[in-house]
Amino acid sequence: MAEITREKAMDMAVKYLSFKSRTSSEMVEYLKKKNVDDNIITDVMKKLGEYRYIDDVVYLKNYVENNRHLNYYGSRRMTQDLKKRGISDDLLLSLEDLFSKEDEYQCCQMVAKKNLRVLKGQTSVQKKKKLYDKLGRMGYPTEMVLEIIRSLVLEDEPLELSEDELVFEKKKLSEKLDRDYEKYRRTHSNKGAVGKELVFKIKKSLMGRGYSYALINEKLEAKREELGDE
Repeated sequence: MAEITREKAMDMAVKYLSFKSRTSSEMVEYLKKKNVDDNIITDVMKKLGEYRYIDDVVYLKNYVENNRHLNYYGSRRMTQDLKKRGISDDLLLSLEDLFSKEDEYQCCQMVAKKNLRVLKGQTSVQKKKKLYDKLGRMGYPTEMVLEIIRSLVLEDEPLELSEDELVFEKKKLSEKLDRDYEKYRRTHSNKGAVGKELVFKIKKSLMGRGYSYALINEKLEAKREELGDE
């Protein structure tokens, strides 16, 4: 295979940059994969720096600004993402200056309120869990997430359903409970649980699925003889 010249490597680098901006690390990795000689990579990277085609400081600033208006990620996820892109630990120390805790709090609050509208009609417990999971995945600090969730109004909002819809939903819930009950009964029975221990484990599993305490007790009472809980 013919050796890649400096001119060819430079053309390859500029083309790679035409799709989107890159970090120094991403560019070096790209050229290495193309089997460009290390000395030529050094020369190309020097030229790219002189032309300001690649500048990790500018890249970081643009990344933070885009995040502030488009992605709304928290600092933890931003840091992980930037590390994967090859931004150095020293440069990452400036992240808090570019994206202050106040900025992060405002973004977190905005994401929480936006998602809260989507959760309309769910119980406060469901809202809290889903908001906690969502904000956690987006990389916001746990204490910040908890503080914002506590600050939001999360009252239960009953669904307004017609009588036919209520009957249908009740039937659907009952069928789902039957399936989950059977699944957990088999699972815990196979592990050797019997009697009161089996009832306790089934109850705990069903509560973890979000069923109400009253509905679970009603189901277990109907299955008392089968469970051997006398």
